Amino acid sequence: MKIFVNKKAGTPILSLIVLSTIFLVSGVGNCVPNRMTASMQSGAPASNSIGDIVFDGNCIWVATGDGISRTCDGGQNWEHFLRGKSFSAMCFAYGKIFAEAAYDTEIAGTSYPVGEKLYWTDADDEPVQWYELTPWQMCLVPDLSFSAMLSYDLVAVAYDGDTALWSANWYGGLSRSFDWGENWENILWSDTSYNVADSGTIVDTTIYEDRDSILAFVLENGDYHSRLLYAVVADTSAEPPIVYCGTASGIFAIQDTVWWRSRTNQGLTGNWCVALAVQYLTSGKTIVWAASRAVPDESGQIDAICYSTDNGASWDTLATYIMCWNFAFGCDAAFFACEDGFYRADVREEGDSVVIDDFEEIDIVDSESGFRLPLDEMISACVVGDTVWAGSDFGLAFSPDCGENWKILFTPQSPEWEKTYAFPSPFSPFNHGAMFFVFNNPEQGEVELKIFDFALDEVFSQKSFFYAGTGMMFQWNGRDNDGEYPANGIYHYRIALPDGTKLFGKFALLK
Repeated sequence: MKIFVNKKAGTPILSLIVLSTIFLVSGVGNCVPNRMTASMQSGAPASNSIGDIVFDGNCIWVATGDGISRTCDGGQNWEHFLRGKSFSAMCFAYGKIFAEAAYDTEIAGTSYPVGEKLYWTDADDEPVQWYELTPWQMCLVPDLSFSAMLSYDLVAVAYDGDTALWSANWYGGLSRSFDWGENWENILWSDTSYNVADSGTIVDTTIYEDRDSILAFVLENGDYHSRLLYAVVADTSAEPPIVYCGTASGIFAIQDTVWWRSRTNQGLTGNWCVALAVQYLTSGKTIVWAASRAVPDESGQIDAICYSTDNGASWDTLATYIMCWNFAFGCDAAFFACEDGFYRADVREEGDSVVIDDFEEIDIVDSESGFRLPLDEMISACVVGDTVWAGSDFGLAFSPDCGENWKILFTPQSPEWEKTYAFPSPFSPFNHGAMFFVFNNPEQGEVELKIFDFALDEVFSQKSFFYAGTGMMFQWNGRDNDGEYPANGIYHYRIALPDGTKLFGKFALLK
């Protein structure tokens, strides 16, 4: 079960999974108890489709395509909650886990994301008890062809004894609540309309929980891209705190009631910001990281990793032509979960300067088995001490030594006995890295894989020893017996088992 929407869409329809650190206090309002969710122990997350990864000080929590999983022993054993649900975001702070459930719905033949409920739990509760919160921005708007309202990111910020919960909303703008979700107000960027300048004073307005009110808000004349939000984070080291939000029309920063906006004229490579994070350095300085994306209808823009050391007044570029979904910090480095791989850069302070260099891609391969994730695209990242966690749509990986050696947790779905399947299909050796052939093995011994082209000429063969069991896999890098990449087309394969059984399947190769 996928995390619920195409994150690589060329139009602004994407499910962002942004890791945020939020600061919460007890007393969450507008909540009703949900039933106690039964947990189940296993040796891997509930699904191979991995979203947000957060650390509560003791345990790692992972949002998946089939509920939320938790490990408190470094990944050896896992508990599972809220099975059957996918999530667009998950956050932790002040002892609480917040996770927003979401799903896809089809309107006029097109799939759109829809928010279901915002769930929360006290991380220390045993057994785990979940509660639910349902503010207006998590309701589907009927008859609105381009919108299904939900929150993509949350952050809570304390102001002189008061606390505001901020929500970045899909076609719903930026909202905040001072009573933990019972009532919400929307933040307007100007006094009279949504025509956005580059600085000003914020204005609060109430968006009522009915279709006509939301529809009028979304369709208001002006820059609708500025109401299309993907990320919200806070720099709590500033006084008062600075709230940054990523939109399809630049990055807005809010301090108290004053706001300013960063766009390409401040150094961003693209006006569409899909991920944000704040890195705190030992000196007290901060780095704001942004995933800058080219707006499809605006020329001269490119995807890039951008950063600011002056609270968003100006921006520098770390790497171009890279689209990232998530950031994490530790091991004297910044880690980047990106569309085409997992990256890191060294971050250090030299006198009054911040030096960022040695940007490189990390090859995530299981150190024991040689298993490689089927897709290069990485979705999420988290660093706890020296342990780096990385999530993808095809499994979870962690490294106990800052990214040098890796363990991959991936559970293939076992086919019926004497059946087999191959994934991903269509397979691209340049985009996917590896293809997998899954089967069940009745007895230990040598297993042979042969791949044939459409004319049934042999393209590749491999023999390996397998122990008896379910969920066995061959891994293929896409090269033929001569080390070359075969032509595009339909291919057949055969797996010969130790007991003489032969399994057959086919797949598409598209370079």
